[in-house]
Amino acid sequence: MYQEISLRLNDGSEQKFPFLATGTTAYRFKQVFHQDLMILLNKMENSEDDQTDMTVGDKLAFIMNAQAEKRDMNQLNEDAFLEWADQFDGAELFLHMQEFVMLYLGSRRTSSKPKKEAAQRSGK
Repeated sequence: MYQEISLRLNDGSEQKFPFLATGTTAYRFKQVFHQDLMILLNKMENSEDDQTDMTVGDKLAFIMNAQAEKRDMNQLNEDAFLEWADQFDGAELFLHMQEFVMLYLGSRRTSSKPKKEAAQRSGK
């Protein structure tokens, strides 16, 4: 799933950035950050304590932007992430976290319907 999102830069200007969520996004996330993306997203959704990693959305955006720009994924690391994130104004990435997560989760939805469910409704 592809989407362009307008983000505010350090100089106050806005720029559109491309983001692409694919079947390899979670693998790339783990390759770069050595963490399981789905576990982090589940913790973020279900957490009632202060142990939630609030950089998950930022890191996810970094991976999806790199995928959209067809960057060399073998060159990605935490330093490259920090350099990329440094171009944005304050909490800009945090403010768009829901968009990044929904873009990723939207790419995981299926458009097909289970055959059994359809058969049960028709009485077959």
